[in-house]
Amino acid sequence: MRFTSDSTCKLLFLPIKKLNMKKLIIMLISVISMYSASAQKYTDQYIKDASKVAEKWLSDINEKKYENAFQMLSSEAKAIYKQETWVSLINELMLEFGGLENRKATEKRFQSEVEGMEDGFYIFIDYSSSYTNTINHNEHILLKQNDKIKWEIVDYNYEFQNKEK
Repeated sequence: MRFTSDSTCKLLFLPIKKLNMKKLIIMLISVISMYSASAQKYTDQYIKDASKVAEKWLSDINEKKYENAFQMLSSEAKAIYKQETWVSLINELMLEFGGLENRKATEKRFQSEVEGMEDGFYIFIDYSSSYTNTINHNEHILLKQNDKIKWEIVDYNYEFQNKEK
């Protein structure tokens, strides 16, 4: 038997013709769905784990456990300030905010790319917060999973207005 490009093509696609197209489509959708569900499961777990770290970090700051909070920072963040300087700055900031009245997470999202940073696993968490000396207070935390699969604080930002006295 002599093979031509036409006969080879027929041989390659013959098994597909025998399969019911509905079954093939259902199989493809099932595989894609399983992959998506698995990826979503991991993303949800990353958000849950990072949220615990963020809550602990914020709690340490609000309870004036600044040295503990400093240890939870990423190595990149620790490289910016000496511990004593960072503790002094965060203490001044907390005095300006006043006492924490409440805090609620408003958004949590996973990203694998952040502009200006290496690729990795990042979690962004936004909070609506209420402190005794501020109004319209929002806090934003960026966490990154390090090479030891540990979540660390990469960045902390906030915006607020001072209460009128």
